This record gives sequence, C-alpha cells and structure tokens, in this order.
Amino acid sequence: MRGSYSRQRKEKIMKFREVDKNYWWVSASAEAKTDSALVPYSLSRKKGQFMDVRALVWHWYRTSVAGNVELSQTARFVGWALAERWRYETWSSHDAISYYAKMTGVNRKSVGKAVAELSEHNLIWIVLEGEPRRLKKSQSGGRKHFLVVGLASMVRD
Repeated sequence: MRGSYSRQRKEKIMKFREVDKNYWWVSASAEAKTDSALVPYSLSRKKGQFMDVRALVWHWYRTSVAGNVELSQTARFVGWALAERWRYETWSSHDAISYYAKMTGVNRKSVGKAVAELSEHNLIWIVLEGEPRRLKKSQSGGRKHFLVVGLASMVRD
C-alpha cells in the first residue's frame, strides 16, 4: 500500500513540473496586479479555493465584460463563453476558437474578432502554451490560452 501512494505522489510531482514548464503565466516571480494576467504560484496551488476563484471569474465577467458599453455584443457573448470554460488547473480558458463559435452559435471569424477586441481592451491576454509571450490576436497553430486580466489581484483582496 505504501509503495502505491509513493508512486502516485511521484506522478503528481512530475505532472506539476510539466504544468510549470508549459503554463509560464503561473510562476513564483509573478505579482498579482490589476493590469496583469500573471498568477503567483502560491495562489495557483492553494487547496479548497476553487469555488471562490470561480466566483471571481464570474464577478470579472459581470463587472468588466457584461456591463462594458465599449464592447460589441459579440465580444460580451464570447466573454461569457470564456468565463464559462475557465479552468482552475491552468488559470485560463483554452478551448479552440471554433469551439467557442459552436458554443455561442457565432461565426468563427466573428469570435476571433471578439477575442481580439477583448484583448485590445486588456480584459484578456492571449498566450501560447510553452512560449512566454502575449499575442495581439488569436492565430492558428499552438495551444492558445485566454487569461483573465486582474484575476490574481482579485483573489489576493
């Protein structure tokens, strides 16, 4: 029985090492700022806070996206889809643009424009897994993640 637990623990540690390498926005040096989507490592691994953080994602949507009159209706709708598909494991929403198009019933190109609009208003960051840089708009190739700007600072407060 003891050997099984030890093996499971080692597998979990290896999984977290892989996560740390690919999800560069979760790091020990990240600071929780309102204009940043970077997530301090200490926040990302806290146990028992999933529901609290999930509630903050919806708070972000209601205050920053749904009520923002500068955004198009499509951008607000896509913001809803991003909030709905947000994942605690990666602190991002990482489905394909075509998935969000099917989910919302909006044309794929319109969803891409809406994502770019959300990014231009600094409400989300578009990043590639394993490449520490932000994208201005969604592009083909690579596994994209959509990060909620200011979420880590809301968790800290």
